[in-house]
Amino acid sequence: MRIVIVEDDEAAEKQLEEALHRYEAEHALAFSITWYPSGVAFLEQWNQDADIVFMDIEMPGLNGIDTARKMRETAAETILIFVTNLAQYAIAGYEVNALDYVLKPLNYFSFKLKIAKALEMAQRSSGSMLQVNTDHGTEYVRAADVWYIEVQGHDLLYHTPHGTLKTSGALKKLETQLLEEGFFRCNYCYLVNLRHVGYLHGSSVMVGEDELQISRNRKKEFLLRLNQFYGKGGR
Repeated sequence: MRIVIVEDDEAAEKQLEEALHRYEAEHALAFSITWYPSGVAFLEQWNQDADIVFMDIEMPGLNGIDTARKMRETAAETILIFVTNLAQYAIAGYEVNALDYVLKPLNYFSFKLKIAKALEMAQRSSGSMLQVNTDHGTEYVRAADVWYIEVQGHDLLYHTPHGTLKTSGALKKLETQLLEEGFFRCNYCYLVNLRHVGYLHGSSVMVGEDELQISRNRKKEFLLRLNQFYGKGGR
């Protein structure tokens, strides 16, 4: 589970991180935690891959509310929890669809109830996990994180932001399995995750960092599925 902390006070950040590690140990979870010391640094550097964002409200320069407004322009569904000294400031969180708020100094009993609620919501929205049996062992990847799956001979290549996973299998079987996850073929070789389509140009489509060809006989239906996916609020 990928968690981001946006907090200018290093001591407060450490306290929050310690609480997360405590919860992680108590529940046999694995968190990837990234810290940004300001709203500006967060907006400039993060790559929109967080499941949960903890945002301090009172930060110099760009405060937490304004940072969250900018975040929501490109990450409408990311789970947001504000961190504040005064509960009255957290009321503004409703403007930016914040799930909850954590009061400083952090109380662990209260915190664990809030993080449990956030984790449950994140797990519901993250989609299914895919098991990929590679030469180096079994890997697990979220369906939502896969850019596209490519067939090469008898091999399947899962292209993700973190690298490519290679396994054996049939693309046809995956096509049926991942239809409800928002995947659709753009040609014989590529099963595309529609949430990662960047743009279309002629007979090609940008998916993640790669430009893929759309076959002539699939173009019309591919465009239809893409419009339907985003028309339903696809994420």
